[in-house]
Amino acid sequence: MRNPPISAAITVFCIFSILQTEARVQHFIPTSEIVRVGTMAARDEGYHPETEGTYLNELRTSDGREPIPGYASIGLFVHGHMVREYAIRIDTGDIVDPSVCKIFRYSNLESYKKRLMKEFRTKEAALDVIGSEVGCDKLEVVSAEPVAKASKKAQR
Repeated sequence: MRNPPISAAITVFCIFSILQTEARVQHFIPTSEIVRVGTMAARDEGYHPETEGTYLNELRTSDGREPIPGYASIGLFVHGHMVREYAIRIDTGDIVDPSVCKIFRYSNLESYKKRLMKEFRTKEAALDVIGSEVGCDKLEVVSAEPVAKASKKAQR
């Protein structure tokens, strides 16, 4: 004979497990989009990823994981040296360089962020939350219009 309290407890546990699983929606940003967003951020800062010696490369830990959970990271390299790390918050599209505690709010990046949040049906994250996630006590907001850095060839 079945014990009704145990059956009820199992049913409640199963429903709770299903609800918990549905609440943990995992979003995904394709590599091509990560490169595109990294390119936009680099250009906004005055870098030219299309020039010789300048490139973007995905950042991974030695076991192939993202360096910051919940973020897709890509590095901007100039002559073999990483000059910027763009960590893209997967749920909201916020772009942060955790190595210098800056969050980029250029208009084109904000447009990307709004589109991504609409697509994923996610909400804005507070600066202190993002800072905590990437290991920064405080994030500097960079929102000025993109700069035009002169290339070294043009300066010669």
